[in-house]
Amino acid sequence: MRKLSRRNWEKLAACLKKPIRAKKKNLNLLSFFLTLLFTISCLSSQRKGMASSSDSIVLYYLKKSSESPIFLQAETWLPIASGVLTGAGPDQLDKGEFLSRWEKLFKFTGVADTGVLNSEPVRLFTEEESSRLGELLYRAETEIPDGLPQAYQVIIKREDPIRPGLRIRRTIFYIRNSLDGIVLEFSEIGQVLDFQTAYSFRDWTLVPIQKPEPSSRNSIYLPEMRPEGLEYLIFATEGEEVKNRILVRNGFWTANASKKNVGATTKKVPKTIEDRLRTLQELLDKGLISKQEYERKKAEILKDL
Repeated sequence: MRKLSRRNWEKLAACLKKPIRAKKKNLNLLSFFLTLLFTISCLSSQRKGMASSSDSIVLYYLKKSSESPIFLQAETWLPIASGVLTGAGPDQLDKGEFLSRWEKLFKFTGVADTGVLNSEPVRLFTEEESSRLGELLYRAETEIPDGLPQAYQVIIKREDPIRPGLRIRRTIFYIRNSLDGIVLEFSEIGQVLDFQTAYSFRDWTLVPIQKPEPSSRNSIYLPEMRPEGLEYLIFATEGEEVKNRILVRNGFWTANASKKNVGATTKKVPKTIEDRLRTLQELLDKGLISKQEYERKKAEILKDL
């Protein structure tokens, strides 16, 4: 038997390695396609479709079916416009009125009573975001091809100025209409997401439909001075306020701001400078105020020392 040279042994070893590498590559591809197929099947089973979107806001409309999550169910599903404009159909919507009423809602909803910004809640969304969300809702209510949607999943992203393109702050909530009024239920508020590479549209919008669990991280603050009809939603079975769930009754859109609990005598304990600075830092960390606003307010607080 002829003895192989060292060079021939090296060639033989290289040939043996090639099919092994190819096998590993095929396994990796198979794993990728199975994962993609599983993700698509999970999302499709949740029966949601794209309603409208911009570069920072996405609306999915949710289709009522036997698979609809229990937390989204109501005695009857109604189009959102019927709550805002008292039964107006899609061909009767006045766009200006629709937008102004929708923007009014976010004027009175915030994330905390900080004691820093004139004891008012920090706006949940900026005026620009509120206006853009109203535009997308109006478009969805009038242009959905298969009829008026009855519930939405809303996803909003904000770029983090420290790591633009790699880090965002994401807010997720659901909108649905019921016999009592429009219900908003929040699952994320300013959640920080980091990406290893430049993220795509799909990366920040790929969110399953799931019941929001209330916590301090998704609580909404409602000020005492607000129109009638804006309140926390309370289920009879629970009997207590859940602060990530807001009910907007139909009368809210035309009511004037009034002071809640007028007969109650509540004395507010003033915050210390340390508390105010800590709160201010939290607002900056959550992306709710800019660096310039932070520095300006910090200077004002430090003057009290």
